[in-house]
Amino acid sequence: MSNRTRTFMLESPIHAPSLPSPQRRVFLTRLASVAALGSSLPLVACGGGSEDQAAIRFVNATVDYATADFWVGDETAIAGLANGGASSGYGSEDSGTLQVSLHAAGSSSAVYSASRDFATDSSTSVIAYGSLATSLTFRFLDESNAAAASGTFNVRALHVAPSLGGLDIYITNTSSLSGLSPTLSVSAYGELSSFVNLGSGTYRVRITKTGDQSSVLFDYTAGLTIGGATVLTLAIAPRSSASLPNIAALPEKSSPLVLVNELA
Repeated sequence: MSNRTRTFMLESPIHAPSLPSPQRRVFLTRLASVAALGSSLPLVACGGGSEDQAAIRFVNATVDYATADFWVGDETAIAGLANGGASSGYGSEDSGTLQVSLHAAGSSSAVYSASRDFATDSSTSVIAYGSLATSLTFRFLDESNAAAASGTFNVRALHVAPSLGGLDIYITNTSSLSGLSPTLSVSAYGELSSFVNLGSGTYRVRITKTGDQSSVLFDYTAGLTIGGATVLTLAIAPRSSASLPNIAALPEKSSPLVLVNELA
């Protein structure tokens, strides 16, 4: 075991103590998954850490791993994270070049690993996606973008659902899509769109096939409330139960949500 200090925490005003046990890490992961079922994105920053530390969180957007463990180096960082877009809390790691790996739950053998440099005081979302059929990979999202202007938010989409083609994303306050242009578009699996700026508020989120408003693949009528100055990535992730996706809503340096698809 290394001597590296590791602190994994819920992204909320209640912080976990330093040096949690493996059982504590599992407990926090489960709590994070439950908390992710809400419908608002408060501006809650991750807690400050020691010197020479980097904040890292993990997202399970894989097809084949209903639950997965994530390791940093030779230690389990997060255990039993559900797929469908569930996210862990941020963990504090020594900055520098680190190897992160995806494991089937309970397995000591990695199914995918990658090394990357994590800068001091940085925050990063590590998204595991793909399938055994299409190959597995990580997408590293550096959370270093400038905050949106007061009263607005910046939003972009990441397409990590391998069974789906091009997608249009509508973030609206309307019941009908008729006559509307997509808020965001991603033309292929693996694509990350540019940011779009919108006014803060509560929105219905829908996804359709590219250019086909009649083919709705995702609907969230409960309403997603997004605060001002937020910088948000919507990761379109496969569900284990069906081909239609969920959305992992990942505000930078703040609490994540899973938007559960309301369609069958």
